[in-house]
Amino acid sequence: TTNTLDSITVSDCTLDPVFNSATAEYSCKVPNNVSSVTVNATATSSKSKVRGLGAKDLVEGKNTLPIRVIAEDGNEKIYNVNVTRKAGATSLKNEIMKNKIITAEPTLTTSSNNSSDASGLYKSTDTNTGNPTYYFRGNVENNYVSFAGQIWRIVRINEDGTIRLITQNRINSTSYKFNSIINNYTYMYYSNSQAKTQLESWYQTNIGSKSDLAQNVVSGDYYCEQAKVKESSSILSGNATMTVYNKYTPDFKCTTDSNGKGIVNASVGLLSYDEVVYAGGYPNQENNNYYLNNPDIHWWTMSPNGFISEFSYSSVWVITDKGKANYECVNMNNGFRVVLVLKSDTMTTGTGTSSDPFVVE
Repeated sequence: TTNTLDSITVSDCTLDPVFNSATAEYSCKVPNNVSSVTVNATATSSKSKVRGLGAKDLVEGKNTLPIRVIAEDGNEKIYNVNVTRKAGATSLKNEIMKNKIITAEPTLTTSSNNSSDASGLYKSTDTNTGNPTYYFRGNVENNYVSFAGQIWRIVRINEDGTIRLITQNRINSTSYKFNSIINNYTYMYYSNSQAKTQLESWYQTNIGSKSDLAQNVVSGDYYCEQAKVKESSSILSGNATMTVYNKYTPDFKCTTDSNGKGIVNASVGLLSYDEVVYAGGYPNQENNNYYLNNPDIHWWTMSPNGFISEFSYSSVWVITDKGKANYECVNMNNGFRVVLVLKSDTMTTGTGTSSDPFVVE
């Protein structure tokens, strides 16, 4: 009995050739715009008959195409070719907006796991323009994105419709100083930092130099280094007016402070303190149950904390491995979780879960 295949091909699919294989399952994927494939196969024996060849129409999802090989004595073997037709790309912004908007005001004076706040998508008009931004808060599980070889989390839709992402993990699996120079408040600012140099180098290597990736990213006034909030009243900040965190109300606004620092025009950056609080973090309160928490790392924000005169060092807000906001001297080693902004018309496939993230087309 010879009912084995010598070869099999499927148009628009990448299948390894089969030679007298005992296995009977083969798989491949095709883009959504491929509506049919052509199946060709030959049997090991010229006396065997092969059925199930030719053009085959596809539906979205998994298509099982059986190929029957009938030996001369009538014994039959079925080889199943599973062709998955990927779902068509959809607007990432539209997918985000399918979430029900939570209308209750979030509790911004504690971490999200110390309140009754629902997890999900919220809306705020506390922006520079007054136009709404839609942001994720709490233990969100449908804001994963795959892009440029990294897994990202969606932070929010900016007021202009662009989409802000942060990497799930630190870049290069290592930690970096925010700055080596510490003895002046000016070194708490991102635009004066080594962090800026490191991030821009990473971006250029991994995204900026690759036109197919860079075309999805927008550059502009999307990042904020304004000195706004500090850990205690004794902390200095040059001419900038900063508010102690327990008297501070976060917002999505950014203006130039009295040290001349504020909006950063860039293609890459870090999150602000305000964005972390909106997401569910808060100073000195652990929270392992919101989407920004990463139990493996401490990571830098872009927000200054001021100059600690007692120890003569400049400081920046960080998020600890317990999910709480804290501050550290700029020459400490912490991770960089990259933040970038995708175009408002970015198209993706996937459902946004950790097992099926949105994939940028």
